[in-house]
Amino acid sequence: MKKFTLIGSGLVGSLLSIYLSKRGYKVSMYERRPDLRTNRISAGRSINLALSDRGWRGLEKVGIADEVRKVALPMKGRIMHDINSQLSYQPYGKEGQAIYSVSRGGLNCVLMDLAEKQGVEIFFNEKCDSVDLKKGNAVFENFETQKKTEVHADYLFATDGAGSAARLQLQLSTDRFQYSQQYLEHGYKELSIPPTPEGDFAMDPTALHIWPRGSFMLIALPNMDKSFTCTLFSF
Repeated sequence: MKKFTLIGSGLVGSLLSIYLSKRGYKVSMYERRPDLRTNRISAGRSINLALSDRGWRGLEKVGIADEVRKVALPMKGRIMHDINSQLSYQPYGKEGQAIYSVSRGGLNCVLMDLAEKQGVEIFFNEKCDSVDLKKGNAVFENFETQKKTEVHADYLFATDGAGSAARLQLQLSTDRFQYSQQYLEHGYKELSIPPTPEGDFAMDPTALHIWPRGSFMLIALPNMDKSFTCTLFSF
C-alpha cells in the first residue's frame, strides 16, 4: 500500500486526504497548529466561505456533501445596503438556487472528522522542519516536546497554504525553484454581528449583505449560531 504524507490539515489537505484514503492509500497529515476541534484557537483571519456549485461538486464526488450541508446556510441572493440605509436585493440565480455560507473553521473541523473516519492519521503541533526530495522524507518538530520525527512516504503533498513551510524548504534545497507571490492592495478585518437579545438573526439570514462605500466595503455572512461573520475591506 502506497503511503502519502500531507503537510497541513487545512481545507485542502483534509479534503485531499479523504480522496486519497477512499482510493485505498495510507494517509498521514501533519499540522503545525493544535487541533481546532479541541482548542479555542483562531482558524486564521478569514472570510466565511460561500460555497457555490463548483465547491459542492468537489464535496459530492468524495461523498461528503450531505455532512457539510449540516453546517451550511443557503444565501439566495445579495442585499445591498446603500448610504441612505435603503436595501436592494439581487438574486444569485434562478428560483431555488443559492450559494451557501459556511464557517471556514467549522468546515475544517467537519473535514478532519470525516478524514479520521476514513482512517487518516492526523498529527498536531508538528512543524515541517525539512524535506528531502530524493528520499521522500520529511522531518517534523513537535512544538510541545521539541522532538523531531523523520517520516518517509511514497508521496509528499504540501497543503500548508500561502505561507508554506514545505515551499520554503524546497526553495532552500532545490536548484532553479521558482514561485511568485503577490500581495493584496487592500487590508481587511474580521468583525462579528451577534444574535439579537431574543436569540435571532439581526438581519435576513438568507442573503449575503454588502455595504459598498467606494474606498471600503463591509460584507456579512450568516452563521449557524445566528451571528454574522463580517469582513471590512479598506483600500
